[in-house]
Amino acid sequence: MAQTDPQTSTAHAQGGCPNIPHTRAGKITDRILDQLIEIGSRAQQGVALTDSEAQMILLCLPQTMAELRHRRAAMDLISDCTDLDNVRFLHAGE
Repeated sequence: MAQTDPQTSTAHAQGGCPNIPHTRAGKITDRILDQLIEIGSRAQQGVALTDSEAQMILLCLPQTMAELRHRRAAMDLISDCTDLDNVRFLHAGE
């Protein structure tokens, strides 16, 4: 799931300590979103997270929030251009 950014990695041979490449989440599927919802809900209820669950949230949060902002902007544009009572949104599975 995690991808590294090769531009942030430097070799030890360049005279300094090697950098660990920054990671970011790959494609966030519906299955991963479901897992994030479950993990986040448990965290809000005070259940302790494992290190891997906390890491999953940190890896996926920026991309998830960017997608949410994009979708909100698209909905704002749609609502500015049309009467939403005449629009039916289909889920990708329909």
